[in-house]
Amino acid sequence: MLFLAVFCGFLAENFREHQVEHQREKQYIVSMLRELEADTAQLKIVLKDSVRVTGIDSMVRYINTTSFESLDTRWLYYFKRKYLSNVNFMSYSNNTLSQLKNAGNMRLIRKRNVVDSLNRLDNLIRESEEQADFVLSQFQHHALLGNEIFNEWFYLDSGIKIHVFNAELILNRPIAPPLLTKEQNQLIKYANAASGWGGLVSNYNRMLL
Repeated sequence: MLFLAVFCGFLAENFREHQVEHQREKQYIVSMLRELEADTAQLKIVLKDSVRVTGIDSMVRYINTTSFESLDTRWLYYFKRKYLSNVNFMSYSNNTLSQLKNAGNMRLIRKRNVVDSLNRLDNLIRESEEQADFVLSQFQHHALLGNEIFNEWFYLDSGIKIHVFNAELILNRPIAPPLLTKEQNQLIKYANAASGWGGLVSNYNRMLL
């Protein structure tokens, strides 16, 4: 009888543990869904950034197909501010995924296909963050070249600060702003660096699809 009582007690405790684990699994799944919804909303914004690559291509084409004397520098200042001033990256909501992996709680997820999907998601996040770091590091290359070509004061001296969202105002200026260089080769070097960076941004966006 004592053995039976102990055995029944073990079964009851084991049942409670399973119940607790199933409840924790449910909580993790619900939390993951919330985070994925937030990431999906952010992803839509980041992927709109693909227009940046088109803008960079337009600038590269303009520099390489127009003589230095015929360049309208308003367009160059516009391209730089609109497409080469910043870039949007994903900031993942992956707290739940980190808890599952780092605390050894992935075992709570009973369905193998869900575990496989979570592992793939974790790999995607890691790879895209590595690509984002590379994109950011290469940003400095064309930015330094741009400092030798463009006078940033132009974006401030009208009384209205020119940002990415209102860069079109540059095109309405009555006087085209001067460049800091008179060498077309320097402009071409800048275009080459910008084109390379645009390719990195394009690769990053493709990784997110």
